[in-house]
Amino acid sequence: MLTKTQLRIMKLFVSQITNRFSLRGVGKELKIHQALTYRASKTLLEKKLIISDDDKYVLNYKEHHQDLAYFEHLRGQEFLKKNKTISMLNKEIIEKFPYGYFVLLIFGSTITSSKPRDLDLLLIIEKTEDIAQAEKYLYNISRNYTTKVHPVIISFESAYEMLALRDNKNVMNEVLNKHLILYGAELFYRLIKKGRR
Repeated sequence: MLTKTQLRIMKLFVSQITNRFSLRGVGKELKIHQALTYRASKTLLEKKLIISDDDKYVLNYKEHHQDLAYFEHLRGQEFLKKNKTISMLNKEIIEKFPYGYFVLLIFGSTITSSKPRDLDLLLIIEKTEDIAQAEKYLYNISRNYTTKVHPVIISFESAYEMLALRDNKNVMNEVLNKHLILYGAELFYRLIKKGRR
């Protein structure tokens, strides 16, 4: 069982999967006293939820996928409580989407801005040949909402290819440090583990 401080730290790390943090930087970012940050982080390091990377720390996205999915779930719930329209859209997509094995996440300005122009959705599905059909389903669901939705739909194979190109600008590399997973977080972390070798 993690403390509230440890949960806050983990939510920061999962929100920026590949970023490296100093513990001092974590404390400043979360406005937590430095001594409390060090004590809380010690347990997270022992559990290997975060790992040392030279003199900084990074999320251990290769293990503990169920735990990481839980932290993502907490972040998602906090966001959806404040955004009723997006919450209703999210629920409808999850209920009506015909494929059971997918990842749904928000990325871009919706995460960083209080008044985004549109809603950037990334949907990762299993098969490339299902993308056209998935686009139709998503369009039919999203057109019932006033929020302008900008969907991006890719297959697992495309996700792996993009993740392998770490230095390239692509949607997968962008979402690693600016995302909010609404569905399929555990699958998302498995995709990252396999794609970023």
